[in-house]
Amino acid sequence: MVRAILEDGVIRPLDTLPAHWTEGQELVIDEAADAPSPEELETWSREVDALSRAIPPDEFERLEAALAEADREAKAYVRRQMDLP
Repeated sequence: MVRAILEDGVIRPLDTLPAHWTEGQELVIDEAADAPSPEELETWSREVDALSRAIPPDEFERLEAALAEADREAKAYVRRQMDLP
């Protein structure tokens, strides 16, 4: 993805153009989504913090155990695929 700005009616790239692009090539340009304001980010952060505090500690322990088991299973699978002990 190449970022660009509209300046005096001309689209000016902010990033280096890909080498495979050729002169006269048609491009499709989408308008960038508006970034959230600092206030919106702060509100979101407070909401996430409040929600995470509401999760019982034993749920975190169960999640960590499940992730550790998935990691062990994935490593065992790869070892079997590679014929490793």
